[in-house]
Amino acid sequence: MPASPTRADCSARDAADPLRDLPARFVPGEAGTLYFDANSVGAMPLAARANLARIEGEWQRLRRRGWSESDWLAAPARLGAKLAPILGAGADEVIVCDTTSLNLFKTLAAAVALRPGRHTIVSEAATFPTDLYVAQGLARFRGGVTLRLLQEGEPIEAAIDGDTIALYLSQVDYRSARRLDIHALTRAAHDKGALAIWDLSHGAGAVPGDLDAAGVDLAVGCGYKYLCGGPGAPAWIFAARRLHDAIVPALAGWMGHADTFAFPLDYAPAPGMARFLVGTPAVIANAAMEAACDIWASVDPHAVFAKHAALGDLLIALVDEGAAGPGVGVASPRDAAQRGGFVALRHEGGAALVAALGEAGIVSSFRPPDSIRFGLSALTHRYVEIFDAATRLGEIVASGRWRDPKYRKGKSI
Repeated sequence: MPASPTRADCSARDAADPLRDLPARFVPGEAGTLYFDANSVGAMPLAARANLARIEGEWQRLRRRGWSESDWLAAPARLGAKLAPILGAGADEVIVCDTTSLNLFKTLAAAVALRPGRHTIVSEAATFPTDLYVAQGLARFRGGVTLRLLQEGEPIEAAIDGDTIALYLSQVDYRSARRLDIHALTRAAHDKGALAIWDLSHGAGAVPGDLDAAGVDLAVGCGYKYLCGGPGAPAWIFAARRLHDAIVPALAGWMGHADTFAFPLDYAPAPGMARFLVGTPAVIANAAMEAACDIWASVDPHAVFAKHAALGDLLIALVDEGAAGPGVGVASPRDAAQRGGFVALRHEGGAALVAALGEAGIVSSFRPPDSIRFGLSALTHRYVEIFDAATRLGEIVASGRWRDPKYRKGKSI
């Protein structure tokens, strides 16, 4: 039986880590605090400060001339190309713009138009709620479109038939980190002539997206979680190259026009991914996010995914060995190939434990009824930090201080 991981073991792994220099490219948080909230807001890249300072200067000096004399308008495509390798996509298949919700509406509307005569969008009831709200809104708006939500345990493949417009799914369950098989489920959709649409918000930057290899049609994701684009960072949208010419966006705006500044009365879609643009790009937000995109463009995605899996495996091993204390169990899949960007632990006092952890300098998050989520980042986390987090959790659980009433008032944000 292998020996329990020690802190010295973790330090040795850090020393041998090919990504060991990456944490230095991020702004450190509060001294003594360990952040495991990459599944909510990723760390701030150091270069974001310089990028924002540049935009500040251009705003001050150039004003409206910034549109023509700087790179403001080119940012959405440029950032998309930098993110594409981590998503398993081509540089011309990703563009950064708007929000995940808006981009999801765009993809669902495109799917409805691409599959005339079909009426059903298939998804899971466990999908992140805001995504379901968007899908419900589209169904009401279009009329004749039905959203079928599968309950836990219902086989997804069996729900797809000749009336299915699209199979729309979250790659990773936001509560348990269960990761769906993009390859198998995309094939299942295509076998019935349906499109495959994925939300990679809880996976992009942590686990493989494999968008092109899996044959995915359309995908969306946020920029502020593992991608480290900053709070409320612009989202991204992917469309397979083979679909570009066939899609006429339901949300049509001047930035997605074939001739943006000609101002004709009728809309004509721009070539390629540019047609998914709507309004004026978020110049300041794009500048902050580009600092993260530059980091992603400089790393080997395979090394990132391998380290992320190893970080999760280490945390699970420590919990199994009892380092996290009695009553703490693993709620996420143990197989890294079936696990998303975070590891969810289970304990009866989940919300109180998260509050107590926060006071002890461990930032995590809670989801009802009993899930404690540790968002892991291959870019910023060291193995010793996983060891230290599990140890502090074990001390809090063993001492019973999480039972203090003051820890039972927190919110599950």
